[in-house]
Amino acid sequence: MVTERKNTMENMNRNKKTILTLELIGIDDFSCPTYQDQFGHLWKDLNLGQSETPDLYSVTGNEPDGEPIAPIRYEHVFKPKPYQNDKYEFEYMLLGRMRSDCEYYLGYGNRNNSRLYGNDPKQHIDRMKELWKVFPADKKPEWLTWEQLLNYEKAMCNH
Repeated sequence: MVTERKNTMENMNRNKKTILTLELIGIDDFSCPTYQDQFGHLWKDLNLGQSETPDLYSVTGNEPDGEPIAPIRYEHVFKPKPYQNDKYEFEYMLLGRMRSDCEYYLGYGNRNNSRLYGNDPKQHIDRMKELWKVFPADKKPEWLTWEQLLNYEKAMCNH
């Protein structure tokens, strides 16, 4: 297998017109989108999917957990297109955390304000509303509707 890969790389080096077709195979433990070309070689995006143009590097041992070694030197195309993180990823994570804080506050947290944003239920809910409104209509979280948010507000602020 190693000899086969080595021969493939040697043939690619001789024929610089080789165009690699890269397909996303997953995200590694360090959040690097990982691609595989038609020859079985792995490439990692060191931009972590945060730009339209991935910064691709080969990996040690051609292993999914391998360390990046050298930048890609071949012309390449993506099938279908390069992976990009959702631009609202941070907002989703923060809103999810704040929702968990509401559940804790209303349950085992015994209405302890120190677990809430601003140490205040109203500030916490207001910040959640701000975050929720940031998402375009087609990106609203399915796991937290506006009505559910208002129910949290009623339970936390009107006691």
